[in-house]
Amino acid sequence: MQRREARGQRRDRCSTIPRVRTLKIDKDCQVPREWERNYTRLILTVASWFNIEVNSIKTCRSINSSMHYYVDINPPLDAHLANRLQFLAGDDSIRVAYNQARINSGLAEFNKLFERPMVNLRTLYPCLKVPAGTDSTRKR
Repeated sequence: MQRREARGQRRDRCSTIPRVRTLKIDKDCQVPREWERNYTRLILTVASWFNIEVNSIKTCRSINSSMHYYVDINPPLDAHLANRLQFLAGDDSIRVAYNQARINSGLAEFNKLFERPMVNLRTLYPCLKVPAGTDSTRKR
């Protein structure tokens, strides 16, 4: 009985985490552009398994020269499903484990990536319809 209560408490902590609108994926390598086109198709395929619409996919180099991918999605997802999709899209496994621990502890800012300030994002998959009030040239 105590085990079920502990699980319920964990879910209560997770319910305070805002829904995720952007998947963040860390790839510890750089690849040719043709591979990125294949990777874009992979992300779209994984999202389709869960009936998730991909609005855009953007990328940049991280501080340590790995690649970061930002996938804007609709509808927004709960933290557990977002972390699962990031894992399925090839996110760094250690990062996935850290994110899961942060989610389980109720940390709202569980999904961090670090890059140089004011880095420009390169669009791999453009959004054909930009929602009102959205800046399509944003910087992170």
